[in-house]
Amino acid sequence: MISRRKYDPLGVVLATDEGLLQVEPGREPVVAVAGKRFERVDFRDGLGLAAAPGEGVWVFGGKHWELGWEGDARSVSVTSSGELFIGSVDGRLHVSKDKGAKWATVDGVQNLIKLNRFAPPPGVAPYVAAVGEVLDGIVIAVVGGGCWHTRDGGTSWLRRTDGLDPKVHRLWVHPERRDRLYATSPSGIYRSEDEGYTWVQSIGGLDRSWGGTLAVLPGTPDTLVYSAARRAGTEGALFRSANGGVTWQRIMLDADDEWDRAPCVVRPYDWDDLSFVAAGTQLWASHDRGKNWLALQDGLPVANDITAAL
Repeated sequence: MISRRKYDPLGVVLATDEGLLQVEPGREPVVAVAGKRFERVDFRDGLGLAAAPGEGVWVFGGKHWELGWEGDARSVSVTSSGELFIGSVDGRLHVSKDKGAKWATVDGVQNLIKLNRFAPPPGVAPYVAAVGEVLDGIVIAVVGGGCWHTRDGGTSWLRRTDGLDPKVHRLWVHPERRDRLYATSPSGIYRSEDEGYTWVQSIGGLDRSWGGTLAVLPGTPDTLVYSAARRAGTEGALFRSANGGVTWQRIMLDADDEWDRAPCVVRPYDWDDLSFVAAGTQLWASHDRGKNWLALQDGLPVANDITAAL
């Protein structure tokens, strides 16, 4: 599935230690922003965000990337309604409803972090790691604090962590069922069928627990492509589930099935069967829901995160 484009396609976008790269098959990679270390990137329907910790967030609004927010960002999220979110190192959540022209702080998140006893990893303060739009409001993942839900734009929040490891890394909302959520943590991957009220751990067939990134390919059942590691992003591997996360099988890319760093995976927001993987110095694509993989590019910097704008 692909919708009519209202923006110039960027290809696959990689957040790397050397800058922000745009990769199109058969062409030389384009360095969109050089000299910055990017850790997170997200894109949806012509809007993109890329976070360089200690520097700021670059915004793509249809033509090119521009510095749109200055500060120490740790996460970026583009929701299905077009709202843009930044989670900063001080625990604040920033939102823009005008494509990044102006930003406001969601004050309720600061109160949430101040009034609750969270347990982030040693040396890390709680911050918002991801934002997702559900059927009624939005949910956020707080590092050390699990999942939280608001129906009033962030003034008040309700905890949604029953069964979920609070040291959550990332969170994804199902592209067609906004009551179905997925989250990764140091103890693996979790899924929820009720907007985060309850969570179930999904580790059958996995040989490592540290959760990385996830591609959700909608269907009956859903197919998932998942990146995991043995510890803090090292000794990474890829897994595929053809039954919505009940069981997992190891993915091999050519002759490799393990990498020094956890690979990064993504499904373009408006495709049902297409996914990309950045593993080591290579970029791969699958057009059949992760069954078979085609090498697209080699010699790339190792990716910290990945998105796609086709």
